[in-house]
Amino acid sequence: MAQQNVFEKIHVDERDKADLGGVLEQLNLPPSVVDFVRKNQKAIYIVLGIISVIVVVWSFYGSYVESKINKSSSALAQAMKVEDDKKIDALGKVISDFSGTQSALWAKVEIAQIQINDKKYEESLQVYNEVRKEIKQENPLYPLVTFGIAQAEEALQNYQPAVTAYTTLKTITGYEDIGYNGIARLYEVQQKYEEAIKELEEYLGVLMSDEQTSQEKEYISVKINRLKAIQ
Repeated sequence: MAQQNVFEKIHVDERDKADLGGVLEQLNLPPSVVDFVRKNQKAIYIVLGIISVIVVVWSFYGSYVESKINKSSSALAQAMKVEDDKKIDALGKVISDFSGTQSALWAKVEIAQIQINDKKYEESLQVYNEVRKEIKQENPLYPLVTFGIAQAEEALQNYQPAVTAYTTLKTITGYEDIGYNGIARLYEVQQKYEEAIKELEEYLGVLMSDEQTSQEKEYISVKINRLKAIQ
């Protein structure tokens, strides 16, 4: 008998290659499991194929999103360096090219702040309101946008909407002073001195629990006394 050449390809039946049941038998799985796999082998292959496609597509999508975020951040940084008279156009390009990214939202906020500085309060208010509809309260932009709304409403002498915005700021850590002082200022402008005093006294009560705010306490106390004197 002739010896088999070690390099000679051994024939394997293609049906055996595709037989998952045979593989499972070698794994000593229960006969019921093996029978189930044999009966549903085609469906199992289809499911495995779909899962593979999903994994590949998700991987490509993740890479695309990461690349878009990096590019948008770079574009925003470049737009912020542009001269003032051309900055709005540069920021607008970030918004159009990278819609849906955090950088696009930051670009909108920056445009709104430029409009505030240029005393275009109605335009600024519109942009701020649009941004706030797109974000949740947990977003770092939320207090900044709310403050922008308060500023624009105050400048337009829309006092009640401004009070509402400043009231929201009172509840956000780090923005309490802006909220309380903003409301007190609005009441004072309207000569509602009693309401202004009440607001500042409430804020003073909040400050009493913090030993690191002695200067702020003194400042608020002076404001309260001044308002009481003209009441």
